Amino acid sequence: MKYIRRAHPYNHNKIYHTFIFQIVFQTVLWVIAFIHIYPIVIIFLSSLKSTMELAENPGGLPKKITFEFFILAFKSLNYFRSLFNTLFIAIISVAVLILTASLAAYAITRRNKRFYKALYIFFMAGIIVPFQMTMLPLYKFIKFLGLMNTRAAVIFIYLALLSPFSVFVFCGYMKNVPRQLEESAIIDGCGVFNIFLRIVFPLLKPAIGTVAVLNVISIWNDFFMPMLFLQKNTVRTLIVQISVFFGQYFSDWSSIFASICLIVYPMVIIYIFAQNFIIGGITSGAVKG
Repeated sequence: MKYIRRAHPYNHNKIYHTFIFQIVFQTVLWVIAFIHIYPIVIIFLSSLKSTMELAENPGGLPKKITFEFFILAFKSLNYFRSLFNTLFIAIISVAVLILTASLAAYAITRRNKRFYKALYIFFMAGIIVPFQMTMLPLYKFIKFLGLMNTRAAVIFIYLALLSPFSVFVFCGYMKNVPRQLEESAIIDGCGVFNIFLRIVFPLLKPAIGTVAVLNVISIWNDFFMPMLFLQKNTVRTLIVQISVFFGQYFSDWSSIFASICLIVYPMVIIYIFAQNFIIGGITSGAVKG
């Protein structure tokens, strides 16, 4: 009996199609990367040019590199004071957000009563409501409380605006935390708060990283809120201080680009190193829960 050896009719075609797909896929990724990296590079190159050269050659390499605009931007921004204001608001807001949002998510995911389901819907409704709808009454309320030009006013507003998203992230991740660990702790006599602080909270590191990084970036880059409620120069944040370079008849674009580098690049670096936490925290609970 003769055995006929048959070649798989689709092997060569499959390898060829896979190779073409990889080339196209890699090309698309490189194009997307270039689209995102190009503005960052252009901003840095523009900060090294004089205003005249920037007007004549906006997209090219600088003919004469100068760092004087970084020095001017550093002084005009009152960098250290503005940096302190920004970090103070961001750190306090995010720290309180992590604690309160994780506690709310723990109650929502561990209770099956209608009240907690309605509470979750209430938080999610906060994502839909834009800040512009509440801007005027909120401004009057803050002024009535005497909190204008104070960091506390902005912190309270950030806590209200960023809580819905934070609760959403914590709820998605907390659904994957096994309840058997909590049941064992209950048998050992632990209370609810001890269970949360000693068992559940340490397991929320990916979600905590996601909430912390995304909210810090959001607060760091926010211009409208500090401009509205922090009108004194002593309490302004970094992003608001850029407005000193804009005039009615002239704008110092070289100093503006240098200021953007001083403000944006730290957040870009933080985001690059913390992207694994962000992706892991957001996608947790997406498949099961």
